[in-house]
Amino acid sequence: VLDGKLYAVGGSGGGALSSVERYDPALNAWEAVAPMAGRRIAFGVAVLEGKLYAVGGLNDDDGILSSVERYDPAANAWEAVAPMATARYALGVAVLDGKLYAVGGFNHGQISSSVERYDPATNAWEEVAPVAVARYFHAVAVLDGKLYAVGGYGGGRLSSVERYDPATNVWEAVAPMTVARYAPGAAVQCGTLYRVCFRRRGRGRDDDTDGPMNTVERYHPAANAW
Repeated sequence: VLDGKLYAVGGSGGGALSSVERYDPALNAWEAVAPMAGRRIAFGVAVLEGKLYAVGGLNDDDGILSSVERYDPAANAWEAVAPMATARYALGVAVLDGKLYAVGGFNHGQISSSVERYDPATNAWEEVAPVAVARYFHAVAVLDGKLYAVGGYGGGRLSSVERYDPATNVWEAVAPMTVARYAPGAAVQCGTLYRVCFRRRGRGRDDDTDGPMNTVERYHPAANAW
């Protein structure tokens, strides 16, 4: 969401897409806006200082991307900004204290634990402390000035949750979810973190099949409990 409008960016539609659409709730209508320079799927999107960022992902050739693009709604134009040091897809991205974080992901056959932070004032990325558990297809969100990495896949479905404090540059484990999940959505409302999941581990103890979920968990930081 940027300036009260919802953006749908890239994705897969018979191949990777570069197209971008914008929804205006006042009109209940979508409109096409300028496309990205590159096609992307499994990438991260975040809003920082009134601009929209598209981070990493995969292109049509299954190439893993380190590139980053930034959209200015006033100009209806995308521009390239500094790329990440590590190409990655299925990463998590979020904005904290005016900087953009890229967390985990998948890179050339390896699940990544690396975390990079982008400063728009310098147009540069820097490495910060890695997550303890390498993960991809996870959720990332900001709550009470800290960054959370939630669930995902790391050699198996994960229920684990980590929290990053930018003041100390340290990740710490917090209470895990009650169910291991990946490919989720996450949002913060009224001081609590919500986790809405798409996939989980199968029902049987030895069943590792995928399946959709409709359950929602809520994390209370004061109680450190879901």
